[in-house]
Amino acid sequence: MKNKVRIFFTIISSIIFILAQFSTVNATAKNNNPMLKDIKINGYSIEPKFEMFTTEYVLTVEEEVDKVEIEAIPDDEKARVEIKGNTTLEFGRNEIEIQVTAENGQAKQSYFLYITKGYSSQANANLKEIKIENIELAPIFDKNTINYAFEYPKSLEQLKIEALPEDEDAKVEIVGNENLKEVTQNIEIQVTAKDGQTIKTYYLTAKKAGIEVENPEGNEPPREETKQEKQTKETEDANTTLYMIIVIIAIVIIIIAIKSVTERRKKKYEK
Repeated sequence: MKNKVRIFFTIISSIIFILAQFSTVNATAKNNNPMLKDIKINGYSIEPKFEMFTTEYVLTVEEEVDKVEIEAIPDDEKARVEIKGNTTLEFGRNEIEIQVTAENGQAKQSYFLYITKGYSSQANANLKEIKIENIELAPIFDKNTINYAFEYPKSLEQLKIEALPEDEDAKVEIVGNENLKEVTQNIEIQVTAKDGQTIKTYYLTAKKAGIEVENPEGNEPPREETKQEKQTKETEDANTTLYMIIVIIAIVIIIIAIKSVTERRKKKYEK
């Protein structure tokens, strides 16, 4: 009888230990979200309007502005935010990096602010229009919107894109509009203001018409998983695998214990 009690408590203790270990792993698992949910600068609006997956922004301030106060709000309150660069502004272009490190200390994401002090009349890097022959952009063009998508005939190897800057002295460069061989093509329109320092980039996602691409929402062309999403998926997979291993170990222990009890009973009856 004492042996049975001892075996029973051994089984219970083993299961409690395994479950405690699993609970500890889950309790100590840390978030891997290195994204921001907003950037605020005292009294100013950045361009374009903040979006979590847009990582570059521009801002022009008057010559008398010597410093900016930047509030970078992480999407996960446990993430660490570090602001690098000259927030004490120098005349001309100032580059500021906002680096976000996730709670797990591994996943990182950087956002960049390009602040031009002075030259306000020469720091216009906006487009006033984007025209593509026989093609409509989605959404409708707005100078403060930098991401667009559209479909084009699959017979085309190059698109006729006309990007008109608000300041006729600004320089426009189109990158990625050659050899449209992929199902989706990423095209960039880079606008450099007259000051030669302020740069703004518009992004076009072009998809060949008539070719089906898996897209559950049906609104935008599919995008690749972000680093954050991949890491989240890997963590979930690792936790699932760990849980399965723990369950299997627990089952094996129970089977061994039951077998041990059965053998003891058998020997007892044989005696």
